[in-house]
Amino acid sequence: MQSILNLHRATKRVGPNGDIDWGKSLPDSGLLPDFCRGEMVLNTAVLAEFLAIIFTIVIPPITANIFHDLLLISLFMQWIALLSVCALCLARPHLNRLPGNRALLFTYAMLLCITWLVGELSLWLLAAFDYVFAYRPEWYLNFHARNLIVSAIINAMALRYFVARDQLRKTTLATERARAQILKHRIRPHFLFNSMNIIASLTQRAPVKAEAAIEDMADLFRLMLDERKDLVPVQNEVKVARKYLKLEKLRLEQRLNTNWKVSGVTRQAKTPVLMLQLLLENAIRHGIEHLPEGGEIDIEISMEDKNLRIFVRNPVLSEKTGRDQEREVSLDNIRLRLKDLYGDDASINIEQTQQHFSVEIKHPAFGGVTL
Repeated sequence: MQSILNLHRATKRVGPNGDIDWGKSLPDSGLLPDFCRGEMVLNTAVLAEFLAIIFTIVIPPITANIFHDLLLISLFMQWIALLSVCALCLARPHLNRLPGNRALLFTYAMLLCITWLVGELSLWLLAAFDYVFAYRPEWYLNFHARNLIVSAIINAMALRYFVARDQLRKTTLATERARAQILKHRIRPHFLFNSMNIIASLTQRAPVKAEAAIEDMADLFRLMLDERKDLVPVQNEVKVARKYLKLEKLRLEQRLNTNWKVSGVTRQAKTPVLMLQLLLENAIRHGIEHLPEGGEIDIEISMEDKNLRIFVRNPVLSEKTGRDQEREVSLDNIRLRLKDLYGDDASINIEQTQQHFSVEIKHPAFGGVTL
């Protein structure tokens, strides 16, 4: 039980923008897992049936038919299991407000009371249908004692397993979100250094362009420093990407060309902030910059049902460069952010040939998932 509490204390809250709040707990961070979920109900029912099969084999026969015995024991076990899940589902919001030790103690006591209650109900039904001669037969106390002892052992093990697994899941999600936030910030130094170099090169020979570049960079960093947003309208992200490409065009001049295809994207469609800009930064850093003649970046953004499709393709050298590992880190960043925001509803497909490198991302266009 103490190990469960230690694991619970290790779970910290991650804010909606990925920041870790070490002083508060997750909205769903109570010690007890969500027993209302279908997965939890199914797992509990399967565990109860598995135990019913074992008890049918090891205990003395109840009737002359082993399958009849299995049916009776299964009904008894399933009543206890499903009533316990229902009770935990209803009581969970109140139990999770208690300190860890008290929450576990009340939960454990409630599960034992349910076992006793189902035992009493079973005896009453057996007496009502003349399976036993009296409501309280001579083995009444022995029946309840055995049930409570077995229930105490099984509930302790099951409760520890379900709670520990749930806390481990939350800890893993918090760690992934923290890592995604750290990786997210890695795009800023790259872009900052490139932008400052552009402005420095334009200050003497083209002061008007340098002033315009400073204004564009200020607009971009205003968005980058806004930590309150994870998802932004696609049209805003396109504007940011065009500003970024405008700055890079000043540096690379005729070596950088772009081909935009944006079609069918609604105003309500949203995408992770700065994700498109990071894709374009990768296309330039790991593609265009290595080609003496430069090349053209293809950018396609469209809607497929309720999913947004973002496709970026750029030319590359046929041989590998020393920056390929940096590109993999950036793609890991994107993959983690998509997982964090959309769960399994998003996908990223990467394809590389001798001439081109392409990334295709698909994710829900109207919001993401929550923890």
